[in-house]
Amino acid sequence: MTRKQRARSYEWHDPQELARTVFGREHLDWMNAMANGELPPAPFATTLGMRPERAEAGHVTFSMDLHEWMANPAGVVHGGMAATILDSVMTLAVMTHLPRGKFCTTTDLNVHFVRPLFPNGERAVADGHAVHIGLSLGTAEGRLVDARGKIIAHGTGSFAILDATSAVPR
Repeated sequence: MTRKQRARSYEWHDPQELARTVFGREHLDWMNAMANGELPPAPFATTLGMRPERAEAGHVTFSMDLHEWMANPAGVVHGGMAATILDSVMTLAVMTHLPRGKFCTTTDLNVHFVRPLFPNGERAVADGHAVHIGLSLGTAEGRLVDARGKIIAHGTGSFAILDATSAVPR
C-alpha cells in the first residue's frame, strides 16, 4: 500500500473573546451575524468545516462540505460528524428562544443514522427545530440531508437551560 500523506491547516478566533461578544447580544442577532460572516464561527465549527447558514426563532441551519479527512477506516464520513452537526443545530434552535443571559447545553443526544455520507466534496445540510422550551430544559429535533436531499441522519436532544454567567470567561 502506498501511503500518500496529506495535510490540512486552518485558523480560528479566540473562543473566550467570541463568548464575551455573543453573550452580550441577543441570540438570534449573534447567530445571524455568524451566518452573514460578521462574526467568526466557533473554533470547533471551523475545525470541522461547519458553516452557520440561517437562524430564525426555533430553527437553525448549518452546512458542511464532505472531505476525505472526515473519513473513518471504512472510507465513509465518520458518524461523529453527523452527530456533531445535529447537536449544534438542535442546541442553537433551543437557544433562539432563550433570553439574553441564558444559554443551553446538551444533556441527552439520540441520533439515528439512516445511510452513510461519502467524502466526495458535496455539501450536507442540517436543520434543527426547537420542540419544547421550559424553564430549565429544552428539547429539539434535527435532520441531516445529503446534496440530493436524502436523509442521512435524524435525532433528538434535550438541553439544560442555564445562566450565561456560569459560562462566560472572565
